[in-house]
Amino acid sequence: MKFLLPIILFWISSITCAADLPERIDIDYVLNGLIGQGKAHETLLIQNQNGAQHYTLSSEISASGFLKLIKRGSILRHSEGMIIPDEGMKPLHFSDQRGGKPARTVEFDWSKERIIYRRKGREMIENLPKGTLDELSFAYHFIFTAPPKQTLTIYETDYRVLRPVRYAVTHETLDTPMGKLATTVLTKQQEPGDAFRKKIWLATDHHMLPVRIISTEKSGMEVDQLVTKIDYKSSASSTQ
Repeated sequence: MKFLLPIILFWISSITCAADLPERIDIDYVLNGLIGQGKAHETLLIQNQNGAQHYTLSSEISASGFLKLIKRGSILRHSEGMIIPDEGMKPLHFSDQRGGKPARTVEFDWSKERIIYRRKGREMIENLPKGTLDELSFAYHFIFTAPPKQTLTIYETDYRVLRPVRYAVTHETLDTPMGKLATTVLTKQQEPGDAFRKKIWLATDHHMLPVRIISTEKSGMEVDQLVTKIDYKSSASSTQ
């Protein structure tokens, strides 16, 4: 029984943490790459609809300097779906729009266990494994479920492809413009031939929000996204 007590207390604290979340969270980031800088802003909205919790995630990334020559315009990403108790986020729609190009969209049809990709006037359908997340919701998923342990394997998709991804889980203190933050770190375990690096720092004292993300873009350029500000808002303050 004494071995189960820490686990039970940790599980209760995780539920309390999620229950204490405000309806809106805004996060500002600074971006650093080898050839320039930029900024990002992300917003998480949580709503209760017909007795169920729903989420909406929006992300806007804009580049400056030489980086702007490669990343023209803003990158707009959007994810929305449900929040399932003890399971976390369950996306229904995801979109990715870059510059003036049409948005690429992904639909999660859980009832028929299929995922539908729509881009460049084409539609592609694949099987939808249980627990699949889009790349935006994955970074926020652990706000609503138990933190990962030593390793984690999850099906993850962008606007192009669905694949199982394995992460190693560690812990470290991260220096940020907000000060030192205790974090849980998810490091992608790259398979042979995989050139796309990914590493996510989740702040344990800030509801497991993503406070740093290092990722490799399709162009092969690596971008480092570091938090500068987190703003919590209740429904009353967000409508003012």
